[in-house]
Amino acid sequence: IASSSDAADHYEKYFEHGVDYVIRGEGEETLKQLLSVLENNQNALQVQGLAFQHAGKTTITQSRPVIRDLDALPLPAWDLVEIDSYRQIWLKHHGYFSLNLATTRGCPFKCNWCAKPIYGNRYTSRSPQHVVSEIELLRKNYSPDHFWMCDDIFGLKPGWVQEFNTLLSDRKIKIRYKIQSRVDLLLQENTLDALAQSGVETIWVGAESGSQKVLDAMDKGTKVEEIYEATRLM
Repeated sequence: IASSSDAADHYEKYFEHGVDYVIRGEGEETLKQLLSVLENNQNALQVQGLAFQHAGKTTITQSRPVIRDLDALPLPAWDLVEIDSYRQIWLKHHGYFSLNLATTRGCPFKCNWCAKPIYGNRYTSRSPQHVVSEIELLRKNYSPDHFWMCDDIFGLKPGWVQEFNTLLSDRKIKIRYKIQSRVDLLLQENTLDALAQSGVETIWVGAESGSQKVLDAMDKGTKVEEIYEATRLM
């Protein structure tokens, strides 16, 4: 069973190399249902969000709706990860220990070179309260020095960053972290101030080009002037 952006775009190539099922879209509910079907020798045609070989041809089942309430999902099974191995590698190569954290899924923007086979053009966010609770759990159990927010776009939802900052402050939690964002989003009122106050150290932005002609051809939706201004403010 394979689940990835590449597998979802090229499932037949995966079938040629021993993969039986490719999960299309989000994997949690699809994988859970598929495993149940296989264990009970039932038909996988009833499982939404799959691609597989059936009767000698590729079969695509109905797409599964995206999960809207990310807070309802259980937290990752951090206890199954060999954290100490990661800690030692981070310390050896970087001098500090960082853990990845995902606060959102997807991206609503339409840059024409971007592949989005898993989440599509939808953007779904966990609540700031849910994210801060996970941060508290990770700090208590694993004492990371730093967090890497691996969202395509961090804090896009209006007011999210500001509320996140307030919650960290109220709970007296001090963290260091890095994010990915867009220059136009960083220019929104108080966003960079709230990011800095909450502990952000590094912001990766998809500047892509210093040519407005190229940005427009990419359907990036940003202006060269915004790149300069966001850089100055950072």
